[in-house]
Amino acid sequence: MPQKKTDSERVKLDEILKSLFSVSGKVLISMLNSLFKENYATETTAVSFANSEFVDDEYHILRGDLFLNLSDADKSNHYHIEIQTLSDDRMVIRMLEYGIRKAKEIAKYQGGQEETVFYIPRQLVIFIEQNPNIKDELRLRLIFPDGQEVKYWVPVMKYWEYGTEEIIEQKLYPLLPLQVFKLRYEMEKIKSRKTHTEQELRELIQKAQQIAENISIEAVRLFHAEEIDGEDLHKILLANAELFRYLNSRYVKDERLNEEVLSMAKTLYDPVVEERGKMEGKLEIARKLLQKKISIDEIKEITDLSDKEIEKIKAQMEN
Repeated sequence: MPQKKTDSERVKLDEILKSLFSVSGKVLISMLNSLFKENYATETTAVSFANSEFVDDEYHILRGDLFLNLSDADKSNHYHIEIQTLSDDRMVIRMLEYGIRKAKEIAKYQGGQEETVFYIPRQLVIFIEQNPNIKDELRLRLIFPDGQEVKYWVPVMKYWEYGTEEIIEQKLYPLLPLQVFKLRYEMEKIKSRKTHTEQELRELIQKAQQIAENISIEAVRLFHAEEIDGEDLHKILLANAELFRYLNSRYVKDERLNEEVLSMAKTLYDPVVEERGKMEGKLEIARKLLQKKISIDEIKEITDLSDKEIEKIKAQMEN
């Protein structure tokens, strides 16, 4: 029975992580430009999601995280990204399997050539949790019977080395909620110690709550700056809250904290989207943020209200 719960948690986590890629085309293009050092224009590039399930020779289904195609007037390329929570020694083999199967699929639609050409998608593995054994690249050598040798490598993103500012600066907006999940590494270390105390885990989950709330605020800033749209904002806030819920439910089990993080997301999302650009909407956001003791400077950035306007709301709330 406990195993089933673990499997259920893993499926839920996979769903949350994959939801981060269901954002708008503009946001996806910006992210891929950054990750793969490309220069696609967000206005003129077509984005299409590709099949991510493959059946192997034993009829097992291989499911990848993200396969998509970007194309503009000058070029068209396929991309493949996998998100890994932990290190996996077989990851490079799995990436090769994914790459070959996708290349085989692409080749089916490129007939009429003198020879069959396999185009492996540009690939990347994002490792979330800290691990000194993870290198900058996954490497594999293919050696054929006649001695022919092919070196295969896949670049790696060590997500744990990135803070919120770097994620925003590099336009990796869908990856913002993973800042919360990075704390699982520390929580797991504490929980594995026989001498750990509940207070240690509680202090970390409170830190995770603060990170989750900060990410929510940053997402709203991006929305106001028109870097992401309303649907992107909703998905980032939801993934943010769900990743916090995952950690809290696994290590602390304080339902009140789940409600607080979700309430924060709703506080920011509902009036922002429904009343965007209207003064009443901005005033309502400011009132709710003041209730949560968010600083006036941060409220100014989110709402574009003046010091005087915010102080007036604060005075009304105190009366």
